[in-house]
Amino acid sequence: MRTASLITCLSLVVLGVPSQSHAQFLCGEPTTLTFDVTSKIVRSRTGFTQGLEFRDGLLYESTGNVGGTTQLNTITLDGKVTNLADQGRRVFGEGLTILNDEVVQLTWQEREVFVYDLAGKIKRRMRNPRDGWGLSNDGTSLLFTDGGASLYYADPKTFKIGKEIKIRLGKSDVTGANELEMVDGKLYANIFTTRTIIRFDPVNGCIDAVADLSNLWEVMTPQERASTDSHENVLNGIAYDAKTGLFYLTGKRWRVIFAGRFRDRLK
Repeated sequence: MRTASLITCLSLVVLGVPSQSHAQFLCGEPTTLTFDVTSKIVRSRTGFTQGLEFRDGLLYESTGNVGGTTQLNTITLDGKVTNLADQGRRVFGEGLTILNDEVVQLTWQEREVFVYDLAGKIKRRMRNPRDGWGLSNDGTSLLFTDGGASLYYADPKTFKIGKEIKIRLGKSDVTGANELEMVDGKLYANIFTTRTIIRFDPVNGCIDAVADLSNLWEVMTPQERASTDSHENVLNGIAYDAKTGLFYLTGKRWRVIFAGRFRDRLK
């Protein structure tokens, strides 16, 4: 899919009214990224993936309670899923990130924030004044979304919200940024219910790259493709291993996690 077509598709799905806070600031046209699959991980059991993070050779996963419970899991690179913590069905797990050896897990509308050690032992809880969707960090602050067009900066000790940045394509605000992953100073984000991943600058909110991940379905087996059939089982989950340069992409209740690299389509 060419850049213009992909941007048009993204616009039809997620763009709202022109941003008032950045009415005079025009973001540049984003480039188109392609994801080259290098391998895949078949999970020992599925989960309703809401957050994904790579740390010390393991994938840490936050799950929602659709078809199960809200969990904190680890996944080995050969697919073994191990449960570290289970919050039951009273909350709906959302985004996850690891900062200063603490695993932070959002919940959706319950607005609870769980903070664990790397073994999954609960250390403390915080309150989020907004709904929780995607979560990442910049090494100092927690960065999260709530389904709207904003990226919020929060204190990792108190979750007090600091600044708010609008996510934008051109002059228009973009909603639906879900699972987040910080890589080399830029945030990658799933756009909820689509096969699109965007990359944007957390400082000014400008989207500088867009990727259509439809090629993942082309390399799935029939059984793996069947696990994506439900309208709930959408693309969701981005993790990155800085040592290898590999991204790990998956979806809600998918049987597989794909490893690979993004590249500029023109290169």
